[in-house]
Amino acid sequence: MPSRNRATPGETRPPAPSRTKYRVSEKREAARRMKKQEFERAAWQVFSTVGLDTATVRDIVNATTLSPGSFYNYFKTKEVIFDTLLDRVVARAKDAIRLSRSDADDIETMLTKGYTASFRELLSLHGAAQFFELNQHHIRARLFGSTAAKDMTDDLKTRLQARISSSAITPDRLTLAVSIIFTAGLESLLYISKNPFSDIEETARFTTTLFTSGLLRSFCEA
Repeated sequence: MPSRNRATPGETRPPAPSRTKYRVSEKREAARRMKKQEFERAAWQVFSTVGLDTATVRDIVNATTLSPGSFYNYFKTKEVIFDTLLDRVVARAKDAIRLSRSDADDIETMLTKGYTASFRELLSLHGAAQFFELNQHHIRARLFGSTAAKDMTDDLKTRLQARISSSAITPDRLTLAVSIIFTAGLESLLYISKNPFSDIEETARFTTTLFTSGLLRSFCEA
């Protein structure tokens, strides 16, 4: 007599549900995320203490509970994990600026709000001042290559275009103005990082005034 568990000739039995396999895969993915996050936290700590130039992969691994070999399952080099962290920082600044603005803001209010919000957000991160100060040359070199930074400059260009007569500024000059505004924000952030007792709002207003009293005012009045 044929066993109940055997399929009859020509019969295709549906595959058994792979619930156990799915749960294992889900747990494995969660474990991978946790390990990756542990490396990122350790790298932030190391880069905020000795900087990218001095740091080694071993320094990062030693700040975790993980094995040295597992680092390379997630990041090829220390520069790759540095870029990952910098992208996260820029994305946080982008979100802070977006939430601070209103479509009704004039240029001066828009820039002051954006600078203030981004400075406060980034400097609220533990070790941020040291991270920016120790790695400022790397940040300058990498910043404009960030997707979040491009989104920020594109948004700023759109907002300026809405507030400046199209006959007052050429596209090339508008691009230059946006780059200068963005770079000035970075330099002001680095200044505050070196001078922790600086007033964030005052620095934001000063940085804004550099443009509203000169460069951008000439565009608006042309």
